[in-house]
Amino acid sequence: MMDGFPSHLAERTRHRNSVPSPHGSGPVVVWLKSSFRLHENPAIDLGRHIAAEHNRPLLIYHGIDERYPHASLRHHTMLLDAAVDMDEGCRKAGLRYVLHVARDGHRPSVMKAFSQSASCIITDLFPLPPWTNWVDSIAASAACPVFDVDCHCVIPMPLFGKSVDRPYKFRDATKKMRKKRLQATWPTIEARPEAYTGPLPFEPVNVNEDIKNLSKRFELLSKCSIDPSVLPVWHERGGEKEALSKWQRFYDKGLNGYARRRNNAADPNGVSRLSAAFHYGFLSPMRVAREAAAVGTKSAEKYLDELLIFREHPWHHIFAASDPYDASNLPEWALQSWRETSDDPRVVRLKDHEMEYAASPLTLWNLCQRSLLRHGELHNNLRMTWGKAVPLWTESLEHSLYIGQTLNDKYALDGRDPSSVVGVQWCHGLFDRPFFPSMPVMGVVRKRDVVTHETRLDMHAYEGHVNRNPGQNEGPYVVVGDGIVGSAVARMLHDHGFEVCIAASTSNRQQTYASLNADEGNMFPSWMEERVASMCEQNDIDTVGDVAELLRDGLNLSDAVPEGGLVVHEGDVASDEVEELALLMHASMWQAVGKVWQLNTAVKRPSGSIQTKLV
Repeated sequence: MMDGFPSHLAERTRHRNSVPSPHGSGPVVVWLKSSFRLHENPAIDLGRHIAAEHNRPLLIYHGIDERYPHASLRHHTMLLDAAVDMDEGCRKAGLRYVLHVARDGHRPSVMKAFSQSASCIITDLFPLPPWTNWVDSIAASAACPVFDVDCHCVIPMPLFGKSVDRPYKFRDATKKMRKKRLQATWPTIEARPEAYTGPLPFEPVNVNEDIKNLSKRFELLSKCSIDPSVLPVWHERGGEKEALSKWQRFYDKGLNGYARRRNNAADPNGVSRLSAAFHYGFLSPMRVAREAAAVGTKSAEKYLDELLIFREHPWHHIFAASDPYDASNLPEWALQSWRETSDDPRVVRLKDHEMEYAASPLTLWNLCQRSLLRHGELHNNLRMTWGKAVPLWTESLEHSLYIGQTLNDKYALDGRDPSSVVGVQWCHGLFDRPFFPSMPVMGVVRKRDVVTHETRLDMHAYEGHVNRNPGQNEGPYVVVGDGIVGSAVARMLHDHGFEVCIAASTSNRQQTYASLNADEGNMFPSWMEERVASMCEQNDIDTVGDVAELLRDGLNLSDAVPEGGLVVHEGDVASDEVEELALLMHASMWQAVGKVWQLNTAVKRPSGSIQTKLV
């Protein structure tokens, strides 16, 4: 069947099962997981081609699952931004686009149903679990052919898809392929198949009413089983329109200065800041590469090197890896070095929560982590410096890889990405060579000293950039209630860069005295369990009140409750109602986040200082 595909699509496509051709009269379903754009989208183009060739209707399906790693309000918000543009774009193009958001009362097995009713399934290739596992499962059970298509790389992963141990080797091996594709425009698929209008195995979300309307969007999000404590990046918008606009701005004003400015983390406009747009598939790398290549300057060539070598090399490596996250991906010399230094003493040992919330002994490292936490970004020149500090503070190679990946993927808008996985492993020796002499902990793995990097950076300017207002309003936020609920909310707001004050509450908080008994389980919401566990490892903690006290540490406390603002009332939980405590905390966090959402999604920026009372 693939013999009949247009050549520029065939080279990007894998046939994932043995069903030879479209089966039955159902629709051709394009299942989008990571490529949310209409322009130069190979998966949609292939769907158009197959539907027209076999006289089947076409359906564009976008499902937002709760089961991807670190599912949170931050990542979901970007995906729903994309849905707005996809819905509008598909309507204009005469395509049927449907959105499913998994949430309370809406968790059917949509793709399992489509695997039996569709005539063909096409999906965008994203080479990381759990997405690979989902596709494998659907392909194995489907009654129709299943194809996945590379929408992320200029050099298609199915065409090359090898693990090459150094970037320069990848550059040399793909030179001819790269040149050919940079010189060719993206072919237009003229086919205009009928849009599918038949029954669906789920109730689609009305994008125009429930997603474009930000208040209704939040209502929908609050029904999702995701982490509400990782707030959206308020000054970033997802979707195709913004990505194209951002690329155009950089093309016009930033590209020609890229080679000179790219390594200065204190200059936020020295880089394109498009990595999130590429990660979510809002922007075609093929288009960007062609347009940058046409410029022909030294800066454009350097940008292409970053885009086509240092970005795509990791994608091809991950595509070929059997277990992308495992330490075994490191070269043998690096693994041997880590084995030889495994017992080296650490001058400083940090707990996970100390790293996550920027409580290391190094100023620049803390700024890097705050940039991730507050703004979902970390300048490329600082990522290696940030990542290479982690092994110095952790007990093992495996834990260093784990915490580095977790911190990146949980907060970075471009996290959960092949480039992210490789970036963390690169800090531990991947795609590198040994450096002698051997040093404590790092062995012969390349070192990168944080303090030395500080001397090369305008720290004042970078600190100002990181500490800029994360939202639309400057606060302060007043949290009413110093129990575990109020303390958790206040700490979350502080972590995200908001000014916050805690006012004591007169409510009876019996849960304060509840014992922290590991046998009880479910005492805290899932998104808080690791933080509490990490805190308990370091501190003498016996009760819920002890946890609350640690969460309040360093925050501004007040005996008085300021007038005005919005108040969420703290509930009472008896000491033996352990499971109810987790439920209360989860509900209260969503309630508080709703107030933050209200203020930071306003069309107009509020004037003056706003005191917002939250519990």
